[in-house]
Amino acid sequence: MTGARLLVTTSGAAWLPAGGDAEVWVGDDVPLPEPTIIVRLLLARRPDGVPARFFCVPSGKGLDLPTRYLEPGPERADPSLGVARLVAEVLGAASDIPIRCIGFVRNVVRVPDATYPHPVPWAHVPVLTVDDDPEPVVAGEWVDLASARAGLGARHWWPIVEHHLGPGRVPVDRP
Repeated sequence: MTGARLLVTTSGAAWLPAGGDAEVWVGDDVPLPEPTIIVRLLLARRPDGVPARFFCVPSGKGLDLPTRYLEPGPERADPSLGVARLVAEVLGAASDIPIRCIGFVRNVVRVPDATYPHPVPWAHVPVLTVDDDPEPVVAGEWVDLASARAGLGARHWWPIVEHHLGPGRVPVDRP
């Protein structure tokens, strides 16, 4: 995939059918992968002199990135529709702020079982970010990268967030 590089692979990922792997791909502006089943939004702040912070919302599993599960049909056929709906939900009315994909988790499942409802052999969960500093309109909290590791480091999206916000990472200027 253009613009992305493989960061880590979890072989035999416990959340996938037997033999399934999960790959984490990262980049600065990656094309939205297909098929996409879920989209996540990373809102970040990098104040001078303090650790990077990012926005999380409450979920059934604790804090999580703002997330939208794409409906079969139109949203899965055109994931940008699901992205637009997620951005509108999290940031308010439809927005024309620049959005870019900074990575994705790729489920690699060659032989699905009865519990796996997603496309095979690949199903993607991209993480998108915005270049501006919009304020979310949904309930949630800002957490800093260093202290969030203990509670969120096992999330599938964590390596993407850490890669994007980690120490020494210089934000990419966008027009």
